[in-house]
Amino acid sequence: MKRMTLAMCALLVCTLPAAHADEPVPAVQVKGIADPEMHSYRSVAAGLDAFDAHRALAPHATLRFRMRHAEGAPANAGDGLKLRLASDDGSFQENVPIDAAGLLTVARNQAAYDADATFILNQKNGLYMGHPEVRTAGLPDNVRRLGDLRLECRVTIAIVKDQMPFLAKAAINSLLLTSDWCGKKGFHFDVPAPRAGVRAVLRDGERSRPLETHGWKVTVPIGDTGWPDDALVQIDEGAPEDLTRTADGTPRTAP
Repeated sequence: MKRMTLAMCALLVCTLPAAHADEPVPAVQVKGIADPEMHSYRSVAAGLDAFDAHRALAPHATLRFRMRHAEGAPANAGDGLKLRLASDDGSFQENVPIDAAGLLTVARNQAAYDADATFILNQKNGLYMGHPEVRTAGLPDNVRRLGDLRLECRVTIAIVKDQMPFLAKAAINSLLLTSDWCGKKGFHFDVPAPRAGVRAVLRDGERSRPLETHGWKVTVPIGDTGWPDDALVQIDEGAPEDLTRTADGTPRTAP
């Protein structure tokens, strides 16, 4: 069995174009250039801490992790994935269930933390990866709330930072002029899409903005404070033009 990848990258590279005072704030891109060979429970616990610390962005959301093929396609029951947490010395071992949709929940576990347990997948290394997914219940699968994505970014970056060397983090902090990368004005976050080649639009009431897509990724301007947390990212040409509310107040697609 091989160790799995449970965050988007270990080493990061940032592009921050120069801008003058009278020019719009440039986009800030942070892209992964390498996936780590393994991820410890302690790194994922840093993501759980970030989720708790920034819950105000998505107060009714839940955090799970979604397994995907390395090229970006979502995993499912047909992939036969099995995951466990285990320590190198054999003092700790526990199965982590993955549901039919490729989703799993990582709970707080002090014993796993103390044993420095590692996630181990029953597949060859490099074939699958996992990523945090923050979702508010009631939205269609192809609709993402912007506040959820802002929180998802903080969870992801917390996991990544725990894996990074100190000097690499310090260099990026200096480049961005902040340690809160996801909160940087102009920051763009790449969100996994349900399939490759999608179209996506950011909507808030009557306003809309088309989003860039690349393969299995949708690039979302989470650092643009002109868009509120309740703005919606609608993915694919089949995404609903509008959302209405059901009798109990939960969102549903308009007919």
